[in-house]
Amino acid sequence: MRYDASEQSFSVDRMRSGQADFSDAFPAVTTAPTHGKVSRVLIFIDKSSVEVFDADGKFAITNLVFPTKPYDRLSVKGGKSRVWKMR
Repeated sequence: MRYDASEQSFSVDRMRSGQADFSDAFPAVTTAPTHGKVSRVLIFIDKSSVEVFDADGKFAITNLVFPTKPYDRLSVKGGKSRVWKMR
């Protein structure tokens, strides 16, 4: 995932998101306009999807993913993070 403040865009790269051999079109980078500055995002990750929402409601982006192992790490550059486990 990447937020580009100068381009006012947020993108999710699923080029290496796990199993993707079922379609040549599946490995892709999807991008959403942010309609201004983003100060906080909410990210929801489950077994087969990644959803990102701007906390102020300016954008949302959803991607299917088929990882070969669970996503269990988060790395943030240029910001802070907090992780909650949902049941």
